[in-house]
Amino acid sequence: MRSAVGSRALRLLALACRVAAWALVLLVVADAVVPAGPRAWLLGVNSAVSALVPDAVSGLLVVVTPFGGAFRGDFAIVAIVLLVLDWALCRLSASLR
Repeated sequence: MRSAVGSRALRLLALACRVAAWALVLLVVADAVVPAGPRAWLLGVNSAVSALVPDAVSGLLVVVTPFGGAFRGDFAIVAIVLLVLDWALCRLSASLR
């Protein structure tokens, strides 16, 4: 019974990591290709997400794109870490069943 509860909790945590990772992926793509007008709306979102990014990777690998935007490498790194964490939590959850 305890392992079933733990397994379910790990699956929910994995799902939260997966959703956050894919939201970051969408933000990275939007930052890279969205035209100048709507980009002003993204500034507030970028500011909020930047506050959550660890200082060790904050501002790392930010590259200007030919579309006038910027590829946010720091957001991409955090998204990859979240996807790896999702995978590990799913594996751990499966082993508890």
